[in-house]
Amino acid sequence: MNKFRPTVLKQIHSDIIIDLDRDQAKIGDGLTTARKNVVLGVKAADCLPVYFFSADRIAVIHCGWRSIIKSLPQKAARLFADFRFAFGAGIGPCCYDIQKDVADLFTGDFTDALEHRNRGIFLDLKKCVSGILGRDRLAGDLDLCVKCHPELFFSHRRGDVGKRNYAVIVKEA
Repeated sequence: MNKFRPTVLKQIHSDIIIDLDRDQAKIGDGLTTARKNVVLGVKAADCLPVYFFSADRIAVIHCGWRSIIKSLPQKAARLFADFRFAFGAGIGPCCYDIQKDVADLFTGDFTDALEHRNRGIFLDLKKCVSGILGRDRLAGDLDLCVKCHPELFFSHRRGDVGKRNYAVIVKEA
């Protein structure tokens, strides 16, 4: 691979995954390919990057609460006959406080991902996604909260407005 130039999207907190083998659209919240040496990337400020991989295909998705509610992880999983996944760094349940209207969307299927403390409601994005995809398929986790680690990451909730972390994946030859 001569150049490291990731394909990235204009992200809109959606359920759209672009298959670069068939489409060159640039708006959505996930990318996938079966081709080798194609670098896929998403940008995240607090949302969770989720990497998917198998012998035949790779994908990366930008997963926040809106994308979870819109079933983005399920749509990514359906692209694979068999897969493993890994988490990049995103905002942790230690810092991801949400309002009641958002928490209400997670009551039911994701109740175990909600934590009530200090008069607030906190959401665990990783618990939501691993519950959807199956904890047995989880291959790795960069277990760092972007808000808690300013020396390593940007965080919108910490005040890094307009700054993003890049999450990339490539299937090498």
